[in-house]
Amino acid sequence: MILTESQEVRDLELSNLIGVSVREIRKLEIKSKQAITIYDGSFEVRSEKDFINLYRKYKCVDYLAHLRTVMFTSINSRHKDLFGLIKSTENKQCLDFGSGVGSHTIALLERGNRVSMLDIPGPLLSFALKRVWNRGFEVTNVYHHNSTLPKSVFDIVICTDVLEHAFNPIRELKRITNCLKPLGKLHLQVSNKVKPSSGHFKQSILKWRESGPKFLKKYYTRISEKNYQKRG
Repeated sequence: MILTESQEVRDLELSNLIGVSVREIRKLEIKSKQAITIYDGSFEVRSEKDFINLYRKYKCVDYLAHLRTVMFTSINSRHKDLFGLIKSTENKQCLDFGSGVGSHTIALLERGNRVSMLDIPGPLLSFALKRVWNRGFEVTNVYHHNSTLPKSVFDIVICTDVLEHAFNPIRELKRITNCLKPLGKLHLQVSNKVKPSSGHFKQSILKWRESGPKFLKKYYTRISEKNYQKRG
């Protein structure tokens, strides 16, 4: 089960999928500055296209070190509510909104769920799909950041540490709400911290602070610290 795998297993998986020796993989420091610097300040990020290009090109980050870090943090640095929701979810329609390296998608697939993924098309999404296929799974759909999502389809949506990276986080939350069934469940974690090096730009964080909590209060019932249920 992916939720209980060791770092040694993750390193071997990364080595096999990327074609780099395990010895070289283990030299890559998890959470180092080189592994987590999404934006180095050497160019301007103003438009939505600029935001998207950060995650299409990953030109500010040591990409292999970033993969190793996100494979670690997607299991070891998530809120307990996320794993409680995953472990209680079986035979449901699920959407991994901002699927990253695919850890949460795989965890849901292991429990017999039908899972769709959404992310910006680029190297990270391609890697996540390789992880899924390498484990013998298939996803229902792969949506891109600008895809039209079906209405009232999903029982569960996972969106963790994603909206703070979006140009318009409230628009993305509206998309999630539209595709979630009435009484469907949402795991949502959003950083309130302005930190451009991590891709948390001031304009997005301010939009979230101003409108995010209000939107959640209007359309959702809070069932635990990070889990919400859409009102019927």
